[in-house]
Amino acid sequence: MKKLFSLLVVGVFLLAYACGGGGDDPKSVMNDMLNITDQFIAGLGKAQSADDVVSVIDNYSASMQKLAPRLKAVQEKYPELKGMKGDNLPAEFKEFEQRIKDLSPKMMGVMGKIMQYASDPKVQAAQKKMLEAMKELGE
Repeated sequence: MKKLFSLLVVGVFLLAYACGGGGDDPKSVMNDMLNITDQFIAGLGKAQSADDVVSVIDNYSASMQKLAPRLKAVQEKYPELKGMKGDNLPAEFKEFEQRIKDLSPKMMGVMGKIMQYASDPKVQAAQKKMLEAMKELGE
């Protein structure tokens, strides 16, 4: 579970720092990524069953897979953004800084919901799909 959380957080921040609603503009991709992550957090926060958790994870994975081509296009166009950290965001991305900082504790909070249902085979399968989707983003 810790590995999943770490990969998820790394993926979120890699995407958030590497990118920027629509097109391959870095700010647009970043905004979409943050919206997807906000929806994931909100969905897990409301989940009341293993099936709810699976649904949220599956929606997140599908959204991330849809975003992957745009992210890759941005990374090719702006390779200098790939290794960025939160403390050295360019001025153009400062508008997202607080939102990015706010995601980490929220993400940690909702990961407990996944842990609550971690022994459910459906949740385990959804987590596996999510990890695969996150790996696609890093390729």
